Amino acid sequence: MGRVLPPLIGLLAAALAIAGVGGMAQADTNWTMRVRAVGDYLLAQQTAHGCIPDAPGGLRANQDAAMAYALVTFAHAYRVTSADRFRRGLRSGIEWLAATVEKRERPWVGSWRHAYSAKPPYVALPTSPAENVEDGRGGTANAALFAYLVYLYGEVAPDRSFVLKMRPYVRAALDFLLERNLAENHLFYTGWYRIRGTGRWELYRMQVATDQAAAYLGLRAGQRLLAHRRYGVAADRLAREIDVLYHKESRAFAVARDPGGKLIPPADDCESYLTQGYLAWVFGHQRETKDAIQWLQDRHAPDGTFRRKRTDVPYIQPALAFCLGARRLGLYPSDRGQIKRWLRTYALTPQHAIREALVPNPATPSHLTGWFTLAVLDADPLPRRERDPTP
Repeated sequence: MGRVLPPLIGLLAAALAIAGVGGMAQADTNWTMRVRAVGDYLLAQQTAHGCIPDAPGGLRANQDAAMAYALVTFAHAYRVTSADRFRRGLRSGIEWLAATVEKRERPWVGSWRHAYSAKPPYVALPTSPAENVEDGRGGTANAALFAYLVYLYGEVAPDRSFVLKMRPYVRAALDFLLERNLAENHLFYTGWYRIRGTGRWELYRMQVATDQAAAYLGLRAGQRLLAHRRYGVAADRLAREIDVLYHKESRAFAVARDPGGKLIPPADDCESYLTQGYLAWVFGHQRETKDAIQWLQDRHAPDGTFRRKRTDVPYIQPALAFCLGARRLGLYPSDRGQIKRWLRTYALTPQHAIREALVPNPATPSHLTGWFTLAVLDADPLPRRERDPTP
């Protein structure tokens, strides 16, 4: 992590103070107003075809499933505001994802490329996801989160015909996941890489912790959308085996299990912080998830940030991840209240984008709008819409 002068926090506090405290449980109007503004900011980034660049003015879209996380914003913004423009934005985004999924080339049907152009004709852009790799495709998170978005749409919008239209794409995505990316230990590999200079696609046998959370959400979504037990069985097995990613020495989740089976322990970085909160939010009450949130809480500094050293740059995403995971486990309510007050002051730019870090001219990646919306609304990972009772 980089460095930031301590007075910067005070200057930003004075310049960027924003009102609003609360969450979905109390239907707090101030947070609803903020989510509405964030949703409108994201809508302004969306093209007429439904694509959302990974950052304002960016050339790429949906790299590492970034657009899928951004679209979660619209689902929950529609849930709390009933503003139909958010439903339309979510539907348009899902349609763009459905248009870019592989439909013909075997064995890639039901998968996405690693990144796409953010402008028409939205062609796949060869983009290296790792050293000595030319491109990626067939990512676990892309397939799983597409199913999850269709599920969210069905839960927030009275539009069953669209969900039925998307079901074949959901089936293809999840079948690709189970047939091509599933490991013997019931976790999922991250995806497929084209090795530099060979032109050959190889399964990258890294098991990234956050990919497992996304996979679980997608499989549960598929179970409910498609009413097929294979998706529920795979989700159950994944939940039972998630403890293989628990790093005993750290008493927290590893960020990944490398191709040799060795755990990569958590460090004091944004990915490690996100891992703890995301897995706790998705998998709920387990000894390992409780330890993960404790590990994250140990890095909660007195000023509301998450960092081990005062000179470390405060990032926004760890605070969002903590709110999600701690809320799911019912832990640290006073800390969550403090963090939400911190978020209302520092998270949003004047344009209602979500800043990546407390630095001058911060990046504002689109995917952070989804994490912000989930965190401040205390959203459940798999919400269910209250339906009219059957006569």
